[in-house]
Amino acid sequence: MASVNRTSSAVLAPRSESAGGVARAAPPHLLRFLVVSLCAERRRLIRAAAEAQAWDAIVCRDAGEFLRVAFKRSVPLILVDLPDQDVADYWELRKATDRAKHVSQSLVAVAGSGVDAGEELWARSLGAWAYLSEANTQRGFEFVLKEARGSIERDAAPLNEQVGQCTNEDW
Repeated sequence: MASVNRTSSAVLAPRSESAGGVARAAPPHLLRFLVVSLCAERRRLIRAAAEAQAWDAIVCRDAGEFLRVAFKRSVPLILVDLPDQDVADYWELRKATDRAKHVSQSLVAVAGSGVDAGEELWARSLGAWAYLSEANTQRGFEFVLKEARGSIERDAAPLNEQVGQCTNEDW
């Protein structure tokens, strides 16, 4: 019996859409993740961190766009950048995060202000992989993305071993 030595690429991004909507092939080490932030400056900061850590960021500007993408795409990581609680769309973004978490198997990281302990409790009760109360720099987001990659790789390792053990009869 011949064995098939395949690795699972469920977490790798085989294709990506550029800003113009044209598909391009992604490097094999590139991971895709979904990020939502109401703040343009924070979106740029997170995108720069993603590029530095070889992540392909699908960046959303509001809760509606975030939910549409979350229902269409399967990604290994979702990053939600919550605004201050006094911002009008704060609660809408929290509700969208809850819905997205329930329809995906993604790791969820929530970047919040850390001012209200209830926010972290909410994130933890949601099953968030991480709550970031002081992610204000590109370097901070780079660290989180590096740690997320390690976590995703550890989670995928048992799956890769199982796939590698399959024989032709299994297919």
